[in-house]
Amino acid sequence: MSENSIQFTAKIAENYEKYLTPVFFISTSKDLVSHLEGSPENILEIAAGTGQVTRNLIKTFPEAKITATDINPGMLDVGKRIVQSGNITWMAADACELPFGDNNFDAVICQFGVMFFPDKQKAMHEAFRVLKSGGQIVFNTWDSLEINRICKIPDDVVSKVFPNDPPPFYKTPFSMYDPEEIEALLKTAGFNNIKIENKKMEGYSESPDNAVTAFTEGNPIYLQIMERDPAILPVFQKMLKEELIKEFGAGRFTIPLSEFIATAEK
Repeated sequence: MSENSIQFTAKIAENYEKYLTPVFFISTSKDLVSHLEGSPENILEIAAGTGQVTRNLIKTFPEAKITATDINPGMLDVGKRIVQSGNITWMAADACELPFGDNNFDAVICQFGVMFFPDKQKAMHEAFRVLKSGGQIVFNTWDSLEINRICKIPDDVVSKVFPNDPPPFYKTPFSMYDPEEIEALLKTAGFNNIKIENKKMEGYSESPDNAVTAFTEGNPIYLQIMERDPAILPVFQKMLKEELIKEFGAGRFTIPLSEFIATAEK
């Protein structure tokens, strides 16, 4: 599955922001921004989504010029409404074909986007190209699906309801958990001072119902399910809720998360 084939419609983008970001992106976005060193004046964000990292960038570096890009305009539309600042430029852009000149940015940052890029090496080369000498790149990827149980559960359930042709989306975000692979991408692109850290974090969901909405109507698996058999959606949602309650209980719950954070310099 390529980045270009993953579409976040307006409805999905709204549900993503409301229900999925507490699970995955609020705590991790704050932490990711904290790995940017110094005071970068010109920051490029790739795969900005609905702006979780963007809102932390503008708080941490209020004087910086931030260019927030994503392949999906629907996601950016949500971000624009939430994060309003004259220092932010929102732009639809492909990470593998960045529409910027060479040596343009002090920093490049990307939260959980690299796994979706159709040509990861090309995306790393593009990030290197647009960075100024001495500029930094910071990005994160998820640890394996088996370790991140919150997504292993819906992946198991969707395989039960579609035993012959399960929608593949859940596997994609958790497909890049080899530190050596990450390091090789950065080295090949020309980066130096590469550091890769495994970090344990926590997300949360206000209820199993919210989590079900997040994992069915807050990401592109919704479209994959609807293409196969719309009648399966409520069946899947019921089964998923039951499994989440078994694992986390019936009320608000915290979610153990495991990620890799990569930092490097040009």
